[in-house]
Amino acid sequence: MEKIDKSILNQVITPRNPESYKGNYGKILIIAGSTQFGGAALLCSSAAIHSGAGLVTVATTPEKFSTINTKIPEAMTIDYHDKKAVLTAILNNSVIAIGPGLGTSTIAKGLVKAVLSNTKTDQTVILDASALTIIAEDKIPIQTTAHVIMTPHQGEWQRLSHLPIPEQTELNNFNSIQDLNPDAVLILKKHHSEIYYQDLAFQMNAGNAGMATGGMGDTLTGIIAGFIGQFGYSLATIQAALLIHSTIGDKLNEKHYVVLPSTIIEKLPKFMSKYSYQK
Repeated sequence: MEKIDKSILNQVITPRNPESYKGNYGKILIIAGSTQFGGAALLCSSAAIHSGAGLVTVATTPEKFSTINTKIPEAMTIDYHDKKAVLTAILNNSVIAIGPGLGTSTIAKGLVKAVLSNTKTDQTVILDASALTIIAEDKIPIQTTAHVIMTPHQGEWQRLSHLPIPEQTELNNFNSIQDLNPDAVLILKKHHSEIYYQDLAFQMNAGNAGMATGGMGDTLTGIIAGFIGQFGYSLATIQAALLIHSTIGDKLNEKHYVVLPSTIIEKLPKFMSKYSYQK
């Protein structure tokens, strides 16, 4: 399994064109949050914005609007109970991330089905957390012409692939991806996270135990969405998003026993600026 080299950050994160505007950096739809897990939507959308996404819309439960609008005024909000508004947003955004804190309610299941049924070839769908649980429990086919990225931790991957954690070997993971969606990218979150795509496998040598805290995966999903929105869909972009998340975490862990997702988010613009000019 090939190691992800830090040089990928310099390759992907480039200086911005002085004559660009927000429309050049991606339109991101994040379908996330619920009454119990509103923080997931907040972290995911904040990470997308801080990693450079041009426009971010959060589809969530209305009771969380005021918190999102106060904490991250750069984000727009829509009610995910409004089927017409959600469908319009699905069709009009380049990257759709669904699942953080969403839960497994009837509404949540309908949202997952709506995303998989209405996305197309020039879009990217990031399936995370609750979305993966819903797909596993309801046996929903991952059938879309959009680019698909799955971001499970090992427990979620076990539910989706039916592979017990000890059996989540490189070969078994490849075989499971073939069954689910042969064109999908799998990011398997673990001690040293792994990326699988077709016949390629990569592993990170970054990340630390200080990052083992709630909301870390939601933050990663937001960074991936923000990176793809502005740098385009590619394996290199996905690798860079994963690596900067853990690289910042490792730097913070040098002085912090616990690394908070919100602190990683806060540091994103500074680290991206560093790597954009460090050639």
